[in-house]
This record gives sequence, structure tokens and C-alpha cells, in this order.
Amino acid sequence: MTRKITPADRVLRLLLAVLLCCVQAVYADGKASKQRGLLWEISKPGTAPGYLFGTIHSEDPEVLRLSGAVQRALDGASRVVLELLMDRDTMIYSSTAMLMLDGRLLSAILDEDLYAQTAAAMQTRGIPEVVLERMKPWAVAITLAMPPAVTGQVLDLTLYQFAQENRKPVFGLETISEQLEVFEGMSPDDQVALLKDAVEQFPGIDDMHADLLAAYKRRDLAALMALNEASMQTGDQRLARVFQQRLILDRNRRMADRMQEHLQAGGAFIAVGALHLPGEQGLLAYLEQRGYSVRVVY
Repeated sequence: MTRKITPADRVLRLLLAVLLCCVQAVYADGKASKQRGLLWEISKPGTAPGYLFGTIHSEDPEVLRLSGAVQRALDGASRVVLELLMDRDTMIYSSTAMLMLDGRLLSAILDEDLYAQTAAAMQTRGIPEVVLERMKPWAVAITLAMPPAVTGQVLDLTLYQFAQENRKPVFGLETISEQLEVFEGMSPDDQVALLKDAVEQFPGIDDMHADLLAAYKRRDLAALMALNEASMQTGDQRLARVFQQRLILDRNRRMADRMQEHLQAGGAFIAVGALHLPGEQGLLAYLEQRGYSVRVVY
């Protein structure tokens, strides 16, 4: 299926993928990490097991073609739980969230050189300068952090559509306003610093995503973490620490808490970004701490 890429689509794609390109990994203890696997059975006595699936926000055909194990878990699910519902309300909210609607212009916020570099980079992503001028710095940063969309049919959207088409109840672990608050809550200076980092890393971003995609296809969580960490070695380390807390750690705890009702109901298929899974403060560890057994399936 091919569909027109809207500004709302861009926000959704980029929010769910930003873990793989904008922040430094926080999983230092390799022994505590679950090293390999994308589909995990989550079980506890007295309750039908559920599944936790690690995703990457990609439109690659090989990613969209689910393995037999993943498809069987999805087919048998009593409900589908995603990071974010890609429904009409989310689209409406996100379509305006990335824009400055108070009359400000990006060229008045950035210095002349940074704005020129930003405009040149955004042109390669199909964003004309008339739109760029109204975009918030954080929205520009995450746009530059991703390769250009071709079809818009990404894995998260495919799972959402499957749930709707098969009349399975579908839930979101977070709201769009909660996800956007990670960025909206940043100071103006931090937003500009994030954009500056994105511009500096832009020449190598497509190669980095190719490496991330290859590691994901191998189901290699350890490689994903290593690539993610390497991507931030030349970035703003203070900002990286802020993102470690707000974008990864805080959200992991929140999502682990909100998964409980779905796991207790039995038979849930839960899909979140793959880098939420491993590590001492990852979802697999949090679920084990709550008395669940986790077992890799695929």
C-alpha cells in the first residue's frame, strides 16, 4: 500500500524511531542485557501468556514481512498494544505540534550559518523552506535524524492496521501528548542544541540507519545498543544524559507499569521499539522484577 506522507506521519514515524538515532544508550551492563531476540513470551502462573515484540519504525519490505512466529502470536492475540495509537486524534494533534503557530520563524531563532546548513539538509528530505521556517527546532532535529519516507507503510502502522482489520482491541501505552512532551518540555536552548547535533550528524545518518536495520534483521539487540551508543560519542553529552532519563528510562518505567493490565488480562501482543527491551532498566528486566518469566521465541 502506498500513501501520501503527511506532516503528522512524519512526527509519528520519527517519535517512534528516535531511540535508534538521537540518544546515547544507557545499557552498560552487557551481562544483564537480553542479547538477541525480538519476540518474547511473557508468562505468569494463572494467566495466559502474552508476547512482547521489539519493533523498528521501518518501511523495509523484509521488516514488514513478519516471521511465522510473530504472525502466529499476533493472530492469536486477544488484544494488540502499541506504544502509540495511530488514530485520527493522534494525527490531528501531531500535525500541528511540530509547527510554531505564534508567528516566530526558525531563521530568527538559529544563527545564520546553522540555518543555512539546516535548510540545505531539509531540502534533501523534501521539506521546502516555507515549511521549515515554521517548524520547531526539535521537529527539525528528528526529521533530519531519519531517512526520507517512501511509502509511509511502516511496521507500527502495519500492526495497527492488522488489529483494526481483524477487529482486535488495540491500545496505546502512551498518548501523543506524553511522547511530544519529551521534546516540548525542553528549553529553547536545548532544542537548538538538539538541532545542531542533528545537522552535524546528518552526512552519516543514512549509513547509520543501514547498520541499525541490518542489526535489527539479525535480531541482535546488543549490536543495536552498541550502534546507538557509538552514534552519540561526538554529540552533546549533557543533552544525551537528559535524553537518557526522559526518553528511555522514564518511559520504560511508565510503559512497564501500563503493560500490567494487558498482561493480566492474558493473551496480549505488545509491540514497542526494540531498544526498550534489553538492559538492567529495560522492559524485560522490569517484567522479571514483577514476577513474570520471559522467554525468547524469535
